[in-house]
Amino acid sequence: MRIVYSTKMDRIVHKNGLVKDRLLILNPFIKEPWREFTLTEIKAITKNKSHHYVFEALKSFVKLSLLTEKKRGNTNLYAINTDNHDLHYISIAESIIKEKRTDIPYKNIRQITRKIRNPFYILIIGGSYSEGKQKPSSDLDVAFIIPDSEDKKPYKIALKEGELMVPEIHGYVFTKEEFCRMLIIDEFNYGKELARKHILYYGAEQYYKVLFEAIKNGFKG
Repeated sequence: MRIVYSTKMDRIVHKNGLVKDRLLILNPFIKEPWREFTLTEIKAITKNKSHHYVFEALKSFVKLSLLTEKKRGNTNLYAINTDNHDLHYISIAESIIKEKRTDIPYKNIRQITRKIRNPFYILIIGGSYSEGKQKPSSDLDVAFIIPDSEDKKPYKIALKEGELMVPEIHGYVFTKEEFCRMLIIDEFNYGKELARKHILYYGAEQYYKVLFEAIKNGFKG
């Protein structure tokens, strides 16, 4: 039987002997990428009762340089590797999370982004939709994060179009430098709220590059 891989991401997963279910073990690191976790904490967060399965998954991620591992006493601590430049697996894990959220009106987002020509932007869903706590009257809150040299106007036009939809789309446009600065400063702000609670709709690899830079500069959630 010939196996057909539907996407580039599926081929990447297969090439390295991983399965998508195993990538769900990365969820704690996606939710709080600035934190270290023990194996016990990862089992609890992912609701996976198999010590062996989680241990083997973590070992494979360390081997792929997705995670780092260090000892503290008798405990192994795992953290996301902010020096890793191959972000395919994290991008896949984010896509799995996004695909499970069938309650989000992605068609509205596709509609407002159809005229954006530059593919190097990031689009994050925040607010009540990011937590699955939206009501019928809730707006869909989003944020564009764009290259520093990019004109904000096309993205603001897209958001204006979103205000006419149901649910209404409201949002902000930040450059990567602006977003990174919001994460690094001491005061709580919308950038930090997005980093803590979001669904990544587009540009996962670009997002993590910005996030890793902020973590290296002191961002701790």
